[in-house]
This record gives sequence, structure tokens and C-alpha cells, in this order.
Amino acid sequence: MEYALFNRSHSSPSPKLKQKPLAADQRLLILQKLQGKLEIQALFQPLCRELDKQIDIARLVWTLDETTTLIRQGQSTPHQNSFALRFGDNSLGSLHYSTLYPLDDDEISLLHTYHRLFAGPLFNAIEYQKVKNMALKDKLSGLCNRMCFEQDIHHAIAMSEKRDVELVLFICDLDNFKQVNDNFGHLDGDKVIKDFANALKFATRTSDRCYRIGGDEFIILLQPASARSEIKVASRINQYIQQSPILGILNIGFSYGTATFNQGDSMLSLIERADRKLYHHKRNK
Repeated sequence: MEYALFNRSHSSPSPKLKQKPLAADQRLLILQKLQGKLEIQALFQPLCRELDKQIDIARLVWTLDETTTLIRQGQSTPHQNSFALRFGDNSLGSLHYSTLYPLDDDEISLLHTYHRLFAGPLFNAIEYQKVKNMALKDKLSGLCNRMCFEQDIHHAIAMSEKRDVELVLFICDLDNFKQVNDNFGHLDGDKVIKDFANALKFATRTSDRCYRIGGDEFIILLQPASARSEIKVASRINQYIQQSPILGILNIGFSYGTATFNQGDSMLSLIERADRKLYHHKRNK
């Protein structure tokens, strides 16, 4: 996954000056600017402002695990430098710089100093993000939970209102789920929930969001969406179920309903319309 934090336009490269090591008072000032910032975006902004005083950076990318974050958007250049970030025994990923000229030893040494100052605050921000993500995840399914959904849908509605981006709310629940719990027990019921969560991931794009609202009820936010988005998602869920040894053997199906955003819609109005279609679908099977 790749996403951008912020952009900056560039003029022609400025003349290089010999870099001096950061004095103790400069290091303390930089630390003060970085401390207490627990959001990743808010943390990288002061770092980039400090780096801009010393080095002309065309593009800056941070990689951590399977996530690529574009910190400074711009064209890649032939002059590339990569630096692994660590805090104690903890890997914090790598920073990849594209510069408008080759960096000399003084500039590379200066970057190492900045990275050492940055590592502690970055570690704290990563740990904070992990805890925050855990609070917004459903432990059993691995999908986002109800609290996360209630946060995300307000943002999705705002996107549709301001930028005219199509939004579809897709709500579904499982057919024959109660008989699994009754006949086989909750351990098999948990396996069904986990595998159906995989079906939703299989059926959706990275831009879509999947949620377990509770029990065997799920919601997907499709954005951007088209007139056929809901049909494609339902078809792909069915395809997964037919191939699943767990869901297929236990005769698990699903019913769904959808609501497309109209100006003036709220979270409740979208859910109510989708719910009505869900129950109509279930009754007419």
C-alpha cells in the first residue's frame, strides 16, 4: 500500500554548502519539535522542515513492513540514498531519499544525526498507532469494528458531498449461521466468521473498507463506487463461498442490501435503506 503525506514543489537545486555537525542546542530544539507528536503525519512534517534547511530533497519515501508512505512527493532522481531506522532493538523501517545532487560525507553524517533524533519519537508514534488500530479492530474477524465504521462513514459521506465521489453502503449477514453454532458449537462458528471475513477481503478493493458490526452482521463501504460495484462484490463473495471448504461444507450463504449515497443522507438513513433491502433479499430467497 502506498499513500502520500504531503507535497512540496521544487525549484532548481540550491548551491551546496559544507554542512556542520548539529550543535547540542540545535539537537535539543529539534527534539522539542518532535516530542509529543503521536500521529505519523504530524511527526514527519517538522522533520522535513528541518531537513529542507540543509539538503534539497526531491523525493522522500518511508517503508515499514508492507506499507510504503510517500513523505515528499516528487520525481525520482539518479541520486538515491537509503537509511535503515532503528530504536534500540526495534526496526522502524527505512527512509529512501532522492536528491538533486549526490550527497557528500558531511550531508550523509548529518542525516544520520537527524535519524537518531527522529527514531525515539517515531517509535512512540508507531506504538501509538498499533494501540489505536487495535481499538478499532474486531479481534475475531480481523476486520474493522463498529467504532471504526462510525468514524469512517462520516468521512466517506463528507467525501461524497464535497467531491462528488460515489459511495455505496453494502450490508450483509450470514444465512444458516445459527444452525452452525447450535449443531457444531461456537468454535466452528468462529471459523465461519473468520472465513467470511476473508470472503469480504477477497471481494473488495484496497479503497473499500470492511467491518464486522456484531454477531454475523457485516458492512462494506464501497468508495469510489459505480452502478455495478455492489453486483461485482456480491458475485465475488459468492465465488469465494463456493470454493471455501469451511463455508461450503457448512452450507453458509449470505443475504445483502445496499444503499447509494444521495445528497442529504446520513449514516442512519443509509443503514435504514440498506437494511430494508437486506430483509427483502432474505425473505425472497
